[in-house]
Amino acid sequence: MHLFIRQLIVICLLCISSFNVLALQEMKVKFATDINYYPFEYITEDNKLQGFDIDIAKAICEQVNLQCTFEHRRFDDLLIMLPFKRYDAVIAALDITDQRSKVVDFSDSYYKIAPAFISREKFDGQLSLKGKFIGVQANTSHQNYLVKAQQSQDSYIVPYFSSKAALEDLQRQKIDAVFADFAVIKTFLDKQKEPSQLVISRREDVFMGQFSAGYGIAVDKGNDILRERLNQGLKLITENGTYEEVFKKYFH
Repeated sequence: MHLFIRQLIVICLLCISSFNVLALQEMKVKFATDINYYPFEYITEDNKLQGFDIDIAKAICEQVNLQCTFEHRRFDDLLIMLPFKRYDAVIAALDITDQRSKVVDFSDSYYKIAPAFISREKFDGQLSLKGKFIGVQANTSHQNYLVKAQQSQDSYIVPYFSSKAALEDLQRQKIDAVFADFAVIKTFLDKQKEPSQLVISRREDVFMGQFSAGYGIAVDKGNDILRERLNQGLKLITENGTYEEVFKKYFH
């Protein structure tokens, strides 16, 4: 019995040791993203890829010796092309949903805040969606949620190429409301030069409980080595304060 226990301990130590060696080995990782989702990912005036997601990914990579590069892809293609090995991971404000988890694996969530509705009217209570034209970024979890959750509201869902385009149409009074990530809406409002008539009129907290587990980094099904390395990096930047620094940079 004692011999068996000693052998088990040795095996466990070898497993831990091999994992530490793995964590130190350099690994090249190509990330795909979509640049049309400020402030999570966007192109600067000097044509550089930047954003909360990009900085988080770079910080994770630095902690666990991943040599990371980034390339722009259409949002619709991100998860479809991942199994074809054109890239290794996707970071693009992707909600972790049951539907997506059937085709890809996700890291632990690195961002979790309920989305919201923004409208031109200020309501005493919550915004009623009945009969409203609601803008939303096309082919996103936000659109899928509206389709499933708002059918009984008799509202009209208007898909857009980007949340920014939907918000601009809301300003022009072409639609009644926009459903988007809270940070995207707040950033849009903060950038207005004149006092805006737009207001955040309803937070959809149920979204986080029933539909999404937050934003995660997607990897190909079964790529546990990369997924675990990303999780380890995320844990480290959370513990050493790097995550909080990046968060404050974009969401102050």
